[in-house]
Amino acid sequence: MPAKPPKPQTPNAADPAGIAGMGIAMSAGRLAAQAWMDFGAEAVRFAWDRLQQDIKTQQAMLSCTSLDQVRAVQADYMTATQTQYAAEARKLLEMLQQATASGLTVASKARRYDDVPL
Repeated sequence: MPAKPPKPQTPNAADPAGIAGMGIAMSAGRLAAQAWMDFGAEAVRFAWDRLQQDIKTQQAMLSCTSLDQVRAVQADYMTATQTQYAAEARKLLEMLQQATASGLTVASKARRYDDVPL
């Protein structure tokens, strides 16, 4: 009669490396995935807004009747663009800092392996 295949071991809830240990890793992974999605969504939103602004600027330039008007539209466009890119960079940096801080909070609850006597 063939031997039964060994039963797969399931994590033991009483074991710190079991379900409780997996929970910390899963929480950190979930936080990282959410931060990555938020970061990507914000980048796409900003790119879409910039594209809309570029189209409006192009339409304004095409309606200009003199070179001075074109220069004025272009100067306004460059000033607004620099301001918007600086604000977006600050926003993305704050998102990154917030994600890092929340990840460190989860990691501080993780078990430290240097507490095992040799």
